Amino acid sequence: MIAPIPFLVGAGSLPESLMRQGCLRLASAWGGGLIHYCCSESPRQHLAALPKQKGLVQLSGDAAMLHPEGMSWLEALGAWRQPTVLIVAPLLSGDIPGVAPAYVSLCKSLAVPLVGILQLGGAWDISNRKADGLPWCGLLPDDSGELMSAPTGDCLEQELSLQNVVALLRRRMLLCQ
Repeated sequence: MIAPIPFLVGAGSLPESLMRQGCLRLASAWGGGLIHYCCSESPRQHLAALPKQKGLVQLSGDAAMLHPEGMSWLEALGAWRQPTVLIVAPLLSGDIPGVAPAYVSLCKSLAVPLVGILQLGGAWDISNRKADGLPWCGLLPDDSGELMSAPTGDCLEQELSLQNVVALLRRRMLLCQ
């Protein structure tokens, strides 16, 4: 059996630089490295050779798109039982786009072990997140300047918040195995 290393998958169209920044921040709090694969690469080849190490895997591109090998990355993640975290960026209005529930449904139909969803940037509205019924795990800040320029108290609260997100992801990963 391969190591249960979580895959970070963007739901919808996310700018690569924003996704990378968020994944690096999460990997730093998680511990271990950050491996990067593109959806244009072979899911079978990469999953078969997945290193047994601590860390996370960032998957860039549209994971639901059919790969020339005959399956999408999401299908492969389900077949290989790899824990998956969806990352969603809010719209400029602050609303969560419809791709979030669509990707959750797709993960369910493909038996992808969905750990949960992280909101990448924007304002965190806990009441709206609870109301939509999706498996939210919290906010992944998109601006490292926030942490650097914030007064010590705010910085510690944001750091603790990210640590809480990591703790929740780890607990939910145990349920996916």
